[in-house]
Amino acid sequence: MRAPRPPAPPPEPLHPDVAASRLRVSRRRALLIGGTVGMGGVLAACASPATSTDVTTTSAAATTAGEPPLAAASAVDLLDTASRCETTSEETQGPYWFDVDAIRSDIREDRPGAALDLAIRAENITGCAVDGSGAVPIPNAVVEIWHCDAGGVYSGFEVSSIAANGGRPGGSPAGAAGSTGPGSGPGQVSDWSYSVGTREGSTTDDGTYLRGAQVTDANGIVTFTTIFPGWYTGRTTHIHLKVHIDRSTALTSQLYFPEGTIAEINELAPYTDHPGWQDNTRNDTDGIFDPSGMTTVAHNGERYLAAINLGIAV
Repeated sequence: MRAPRPPAPPPEPLHPDVAASRLRVSRRRALLIGGTVGMGGVLAACASPATSTDVTTTSAAATTAGEPPLAAASAVDLLDTASRCETTSEETQGPYWFDVDAIRSDIREDRPGAALDLAIRAENITGCAVDGSGAVPIPNAVVEIWHCDAGGVYSGFEVSSIAANGGRPGGSPAGAAGSTGPGSGPGQVSDWSYSVGTREGSTTDDGTYLRGAQVTDANGIVTFTTIFPGWYTGRTTHIHLKVHIDRSTALTSQLYFPEGTIAEINELAPYTDHPGWQDNTRNDTDGIFDPSGMTTVAHNGERYLAAINLGIAV
């Protein structure tokens, strides 16, 4: 007689911050209401000057073939090498946005993947000169980002984003038990601490990984610690972004990466677990790609650094 199968080990407990965030989202979905946090308190607590992320070397090499090496101690240092005084195009928010209402810099939670430090500077370009000077930093704006994990799966929408990859999660967790529906239909309207009046997607789970926001400092800069995003069928690798000013959305756009960087990432685990990882959509064949969202990227041997200056007319 076959010996009985030993019981599965209990799951590791979530970090308290992650558990609290997921509980907040779960309650919100159940009650279909949003709580409002005073924006003044959020700004006072979170709008501290952006600091350079610790790295082990001051030499970083650009990952696009043919580009010269970039010297950068942090993603923030790359901002001065990136284009300025260029309008960042409006782009679709896509089906996988919801108002996670999470002010935090490290958005990884439990997602495996190549470490990515991202620096973003929001600038008012209404006074820009022909020579590219004159951009004015936008302080106290909320920059929000969200993106898929290495397997192309979005938190809050695991069911629909797995389905978008042919029903195969590519190494990512399965959808929430009992979840049904596409998860991309119209949900409620945002009404939390930094966003109001924007229609959300209808979430199917309580995940919050790879989502979060930061408040720009006096130089208009925010930084995030995340993983390099994966991809899903029909789209090139990208990060979604919103800039909120006085709880209104001033910009909705997407960020992109050089093809050389994407190819390098796709040869690493766990990205290689994605079915068809060698056939992903490229920037030049993506119907949404816009060059105004292209980041400047470097790699210091341990983590990737990316930076972009967002040009907004306010």
